[in-house]
Amino acid sequence: MTFRSILSASLPVLGQVYRRFKDSFPAVPLGRTFRFGGQSISTLLQSHTIRQRANRASAADLDWMDGVVGRNGGWARTDYGDYYVKAVSVYAAVKLRAEALTRPPLVVHRKTPEGLSLPVGSSHPLQQVLDQVNPWFTRGDLWRATEIYLNLWGSAFWALERDEHGRWQIWPLRPDRVNIIPDKEQYIKGFVYTGRNGPVAYTNNEILWLRCFNPLEEYAGLSPLAPARMSVGMGLEGLRFNRNFLRNSARPDFVLLTNDSMTDTEIEEFYNRWEARHRGPGNANRPAIASFVRDIKTLGFSHRDMDFIQGLRWSLEEVSRVYGVPKPLLSDLERATFANINASERIFWRNTMLPEIGFLEEQLNRMLLPRLGYPDLEVKFDISSIEALREDENSRVSREAQLLDRGVLTINEVRRSRSLPDVPWGDTWAKAPPAARQSALPEEPKGHSQPLSAPNGVNGAPFHH
Repeated sequence: MTFRSILSASLPVLGQVYRRFKDSFPAVPLGRTFRFGGQSISTLLQSHTIRQRANRASAADLDWMDGVVGRNGGWARTDYGDYYVKAVSVYAAVKLRAEALTRPPLVVHRKTPEGLSLPVGSSHPLQQVLDQVNPWFTRGDLWRATEIYLNLWGSAFWALERDEHGRWQIWPLRPDRVNIIPDKEQYIKGFVYTGRNGPVAYTNNEILWLRCFNPLEEYAGLSPLAPARMSVGMGLEGLRFNRNFLRNSARPDFVLLTNDSMTDTEIEEFYNRWEARHRGPGNANRPAIASFVRDIKTLGFSHRDMDFIQGLRWSLEEVSRVYGVPKPLLSDLERATFANINASERIFWRNTMLPEIGFLEEQLNRMLLPRLGYPDLEVKFDISSIEALREDENSRVSREAQLLDRGVLTINEVRRSRSLPDVPWGDTWAKAPPAARQSALPEEPKGHSQPLSAPNGVNGAPFHH
């Protein structure tokens, strides 16, 4: 191993030791007590001092070791990823959210001078970046990885790279391998990705950090599994118990109580005769007669066994609450009907996915587009194809039609709310008399003494060849 690899591997340990010492002995004057290479520790600390930034409260919590090894606080635990591959309920909930996020396309829009938001088209460079992502990832792959990372670790990191032609590429990074390097002046100096072969440094403009707000650590996201970890762990322990119970319990379903004690030979003979008469599908439900049997005692589940089964159900309910996924959508169909499944889908999209989509749109418009050189554009998810939200669209159309009929809104006002261009006849009441509607139309160009005839013989206009 090289000195650089040894140093990079030891930096996290040094950071932990330093913080423990500082927390244990906050009043010890380090520079007067310890010396290293002829220099006092206080001198070394002063050499790593970073200029003060505007947020003085957060800057006061930083020290020089944070600027070297970064801040994570143990919130991006690798075992959170293990829950995804071990806990069925976590896998089902996270996968459902990830697949749901891939359904609405992300469309780039531009603002017109009239205030309308119009798509830029598939040929625009930014739209191509968001659609093609990189040579190995599709648009769906990017959003699956992003949503899975957010749901497991509360953070998602996009590395912004350029190819040999200078085109942008987006690469998702594992959050448990990324450390944030805080800065007293810039808030974040950069990021360090620690892979199998050592660290890779990124500047703060080369990484897009998406995070769920963490009230306990400013430089880390909050995983939804953090509050549900005990419940999910209880479910896993219940599964392990049931597996070991089936393997090693050696407990029969019932016990035969006899009047007299039996020898080993008589017991073995009884087992042989019993299996010969009742074993196999051909002897299913065949009645049995044993004159020496006094009573039969059935062995059921104990209270402890029932607690583990209830623990599995409780674990599913906790995962459902944490991830905002109704239980019928997690294949818990015990009380499911067609009506409440449809209602569950609407609740899932309204209360879970729409806020998630709004969060992602805000982050991309605020943090990503300026870095890619498009501060005047914006991105929006097109949710018009989501079946669970079409009832809301039908209600909106019905409400707009009623307002149009009563003259509360005009055609152009409705069209502007849907980012559609105005039409010449759309500034009057939809049911206004023809004279009033004609007076609202723009004046015809001079030189036309007669109104223009409709094409193709409409309204009696002759055809011309």
